[in-house]
Amino acid sequence: MDKYNKFFQILCQENYEQIFKYIMVMIHDKSVAEDIVQEVFIIAYEKRKTLFLYENKRAFLYKVSKNLTNEYIRKSKKYKIVELNDNNAVDERDLCDLIYQQKNSEIDEKSYVDEVINTLPEEKRKLYELYYINKIPMKNIAKILNISEATTRMRFVRLRRDIKKKIKKIKFENI
Repeated sequence: MDKYNKFFQILCQENYEQIFKYIMVMIHDKSVAEDIVQEVFIIAYEKRKTLFLYENKRAFLYKVSKNLTNEYIRKSKKYKIVELNDNNAVDERDLCDLIYQQKNSEIDEKSYVDEVINTLPEEKRKLYELYYINKIPMKNIAKILNISEATTRMRFVRLRRDIKKKIKKIKFENI
């Protein structure tokens, strides 16, 4: 075994667990973290002769870990959830839209439309109509309103909060 292979073996033994934990903190998925750690050490092995000359070898491992993990995160955000509806048509909505829809299914809108929705300011009524009645995805609503998607999502958070407050108030008044 030459000195570079011995060096690499020691490097792995001393740093594998710390690199794995570092990646796990960022992605919270054990199997993916294990895959990324393997990639980190494959890169380290391929560059072992150059890495041998580095003063701070651990910093190299962390930098590669960070880059590979960030690349994984970027790629995983590009995927969308695709479900088939009753007509076997593809229904493309992003995960946030699905979560919002699930959370909002708790709101019994039909029983409170007159009392709640019609008392909302015009801007919030328009948001309500676009998303809940017309079923337009948030990213498209953002384009329609010419605002960022993050701003749109925040407005929906506020809209839901306002609706819940109004419903609680109505329920309290009806007791």
